[in-house]
Amino acid sequence: MIPEKATQLPKTAKIVWLIHDVIALLFLVVVEIIIYMLFLRGNFHQLAMMILIIMVLIAILPVIHMALIPYFYRFRRYVIDDQAVYIYRGFIFRKSESIPLNRIQNVDTKQGPILRYFKLMDLSIETAAHGFQIEAIGEVTAKKLRGQLVEAALHAREVASDD
Repeated sequence: MIPEKATQLPKTAKIVWLIHDVIALLFLVVVEIIIYMLFLRGNFHQLAMMILIIMVLIAILPVIHMALIPYFYRFRRYVIDDQAVYIYRGFIFRKSESIPLNRIQNVDTKQGPILRYFKLMDLSIETAAHGFQIEAIGEVTAKKLRGQLVEAALHAREVASDD
């Protein structure tokens, strides 16, 4: 269950995800056209038809993802408190991840050209065992959270080492 105090991503995250899906769809269509022109043109035996059907099914995946963007957005949230960072995602298979602050080893931000245009960033949190990511949060929020998490992780380690 996602707590009510959980922070939701900015609405522009949906636009960024849509742009990524459109780019992926265009890339797949171009690759499929090239494959068709080079290998399958005029050669419609059973193997060629199976390959063509598989290529069309693969191209449908970004379209399905585009249709599910509102659901991804609705169920993707995060919470940061004094003990840990909690990341919630999923609408059918719900997943909640908790990262204790004293386990955080590295906090990075990443921003590609599309994220930069919409003033968003991805925040990556690394522990010794696993990496976590909060996608498409506001630029100012990401920088503030990065500083806050680094400071909280240092403080949590100092408190843990004093015990």
